[in-house]
Amino acid sequence: MNVSSQPDGIIVPDWELPPNVHAAVTTRAFGNLAVHVGDDPAAVLLRRRVLQRSLALPTAVTWLQQQHTHRVLHWPFQSAIADAAYSDSPESVCAVLTADCLPILCCSDDGREIAAVHAGWRGLADGVLKSALASFKTPATQIRVWIGPSIGASVFEVGDDVRDAFVARHPSNVEYFLAHSSKWLADLASIAADECLRAGVKNITKSDECTVRNNTRWYSWRKEKAAARFASIIWRN
Repeated sequence: MNVSSQPDGIIVPDWELPPNVHAAVTTRAFGNLAVHVGDDPAAVLLRRRVLQRSLALPTAVTWLQQQHTHRVLHWPFQSAIADAAYSDSPESVCAVLTADCLPILCCSDDGREIAAVHAGWRGLADGVLKSALASFKTPATQIRVWIGPSIGASVFEVGDDVRDAFVARHPSNVEYFLAHSSKWLADLASIAADECLRAGVKNITKSDECTVRNNTRWYSWRKEKAAARFASIIWRN
């Protein structure tokens, strides 16, 4: 992934955005941002405050209670069970936490609408990305999408249940599964990109970063079986 560096383990995706919209991703060098598991809660809360200050965010992040649903919260919102956040308001922030699942950031070409999506295979198969894109008033042809670091196609081994869920959703998804012993290797990022194309989105940027193979930079649940998470954030002024 081509990135421009920021201090303290924060990077800016190589993704063209309108002047009033900004995006950033934390790395494991910044530290775990999942307050509910695995780390000292006080340390995580401090990192969250440092993140807000380092990025000069217009407001504090409202962190979602992610549970692999297809639910989308619309700004302004309070923390609740959801796996996507959408806003068409100035001075707003949308963010998700991941460690192998897809972090997906979305923005309208005019910079008026933004969204952040947490898409594990269950949420993606259940329509969380489709629901987030449907929240936009802007036509899909005027939405740009960034698909961030996630478990890569060469290591994401799944069973028939996962393949069947995606093929049932759309037959063309069969091409994103490669037979591997008695299982399948799944290309989750390409499935998400194809979902965007079917919705009418043309401007899609993929990071092509694998969290498992590059776990010196990213947290990976499959590699480490640890609960730490990195953040993908989009905000508008």
